[in-house]
Amino acid sequence: MAIESEKLYETVFIYFEDEFTAMRQKFESGQLDDYKERVITSQKINEALSLLAPYVRSECRARQLIRNGELLKKELLSVRDIICNKPWLP
Repeated sequence: MAIESEKLYETVFIYFEDEFTAMRQKFESGQLDDYKERVITSQKINEALSLLAPYVRSECRARQLIRNGELLKKELLSVRDIICNKPWLP
């Protein structure tokens, strides 16, 4: 039974790692330029983080995922970044 739960944890962590990596790649490639898209993406990250929260005490990977997710949310919602990347600025 313990082996099955470890496999499940591994599958869940890999899924969230892949999703956060994909979101970061979209962000860094400029595909998330619209503020509305950034807010929606950060809300999705927030939902994922709330799903990972119960595992924080027992799993170091969950702690790392939460740190990475929080950092990505902060970057997505950075007003400075949005203003600096607007094409209408000289």
